[in-house]
Amino acid sequence: MDSVTEYSVVEGARYAAEVSAQSPFDTVEMNWSEAAELMKERNQDYRQALNIYKQANKKQPVLQQLTQNVKGTVKISVGDALKPQSLIKMFNEPVTQIPKQFASLSKIKDLSHTAEANTWKDTAIAIDAKIKMRENQVKLQSILRTGELIDGEMENLESATPLPADSDPKVAESVKKWEVNLQTERGKWLAQVRDFFNAEYNDVHFVKDVSGLPTYKNVKSPDLTKWERWCQLERSKELVSSLTKAHEEAKPALPGTTLVTDKIRTMLHPDEKDAKPVRNTESVRNEARQLIQNWHQMKETQEKAEALEAEELSPAVVSLAHIAKRQTIFNLRLQELRHVSAVWMMDEQCW
Repeated sequence: MDSVTEYSVVEGARYAAEVSAQSPFDTVEMNWSEAAELMKERNQDYRQALNIYKQANKKQPVLQQLTQNVKGTVKISVGDALKPQSLIKMFNEPVTQIPKQFASLSKIKDLSHTAEANTWKDTAIAIDAKIKMRENQVKLQSILRTGELIDGEMENLESATPLPADSDPKVAESVKKWEVNLQTERGKWLAQVRDFFNAEYNDVHFVKDVSGLPTYKNVKSPDLTKWERWCQLERSKELVSSLTKAHEEAKPALPGTTLVTDKIRTMLHPDEKDAKPVRNTESVRNEARQLIQNWHQMKETQEKAEALEAEELSPAVVSLAHIAKRQTIFNLRLQELRHVSAVWMMDEQCW
C-alpha cells in the first residue's frame, strides 16, 4: 500500500504539472523562439519524426554492417577477427584476390548488396523524417505570422472605434461584421495553436522576435538556378528512391565489385565529371515550376497588399471603402503566407 501511495503521489504531481502547463484559465505568453522550443517538447508529429531521424542516423555504416554479416559465413584462420581494415584492403585488390578463408562464395555474394540496401533504406527513412520535421517548423512559422496578422488587424479596428454617434448605420454594421469575422478567424487560429502544441490553452499571445523566417519583401530576383539552395529535401527524397531502385537492379555479385568497377571506370574516363542522370525530366521540370510559381504568386500578393496599404486613409476616418480595403489587405496577406510557406519548405537558407 505504501508503494501504491508513492506512485499515486508521483503520478498526481505529473498530472498537476500538465494541467498547469496547459494553462486552462490564464493567457500563455511566449516569444517566437520559445514557441519553437516548446514545439520540440509538445508537438507529437515533430517529436516522432525527430526520434525516427535520430534512430536512422544511428544505424551502422555499410562497412560495419558488411563486417558483421560476413563474420557468420567466413572461416577465420589463426583465430583473427575480420576487421574493417582487412575488408578495405580486400576491396582495393582485384576480385580474384579474395582471401581463401571464405568458405562459400555463394553464401556471401549478396552481403554487400544487403548492407548497402539497408543503408539506402535508412537514408530514405531519415529524409522522410526530416521533411516531416521541416513541415512542422514551417507550420509553426505560419501560425505565428497568422496570429501577428490577426492581432494587428484587430488593433487597427479598435483604434478606429467606437464610431461617432452620428455615423452612417451602414458603416457601423460593416464595422461590426468585420469585428465578428476577425474574432471568428482568431477562434480558428487558437484552435490550431491548441492542436499544434497538444494543449488546451485558455488563450495565447506570441511576442515577435528575430527568429522568424524571411518574408522576401525586399528580394526581387534571386538566382533560382543555384540548386544547392533550392528544393534539396524533396529532390533528395526522389534521388534516394531512384538510387535505391538502381542498386536493386545492379545487384553486386561480390563484396567490393561496385568499388572495383567504379575504379576501372575512373581510370578509363578520368575526365568524366557528369554523373548519369537518375531522375526523369518531367520530375525536375515540375519541381522547378512549383518553386517559380509560388515565388511569382508570393510577390504578386505582396505588391497588391503594399499598394493598398500605401493608399490607406487615417484609421480615424472609417468608411465602407476603408473597411472593404482592410478586408482585401487581410486576405492578400493570408494568401501571401500560403505561398511564402511553400518557399520556406524549399529554401535551404532558412535552415
